[in-house]
Amino acid sequence: MNDTMRGGVIKISYRLIFLAAVLFLIAGPVHPQGVSAVSGRWVWEDAARKNKPQTRFTVVIHREGDVVRGVYSVDEFINGEWQGEDGNQTPFRGRVASRRVQIEFDPSATVPGYEQNVTYKTPADGRKPSVAVLTFDGGTLLWRLVHGARIESVPAKLALHRERRPK
Repeated sequence: MNDTMRGGVIKISYRLIFLAAVLFLIAGPVHPQGVSAVSGRWVWEDAARKNKPQTRFTVVIHREGDVVRGVYSVDEFINGEWQGEDGNQTPFRGRVASRRVQIEFDPSATVPGYEQNVTYKTPADGRKPSVAVLTFDGGTLLWRLVHGARIESVPAKLALHRERRPK
């Protein structure tokens, strides 16, 4: 190999190394797609039956780093009409661990209405908080209650879907 060819190979090698470094910096830290996309509104609905109650379970998640916070609410509908008066929300907090999110909450600490900045507080009476694990399966968020009190009218295992908001 002559000096001209060797110089061309070296230039190409340096360019490839530079390109790889730029791509690495643009991509940033790598997280499993599901965990990085956990923030948002997630909904599970019981099957609708004419003249029978239908439960809607909504989870709103805010993620900052490895910490998640948010609220969930349970609403009842009959024939598509909401049966509540002023709503409800229960705060939670949790952590991202590998490909799942573990949250803790107190089902008896439901706040009436839709106040802003509702935050989770560990039960003060010595009770252990309820714990749920959230994992991703495609575009679905799987909820599994691990231990603690269940949420009334909500199964211990269910699949939440990202809520589509009207535009």
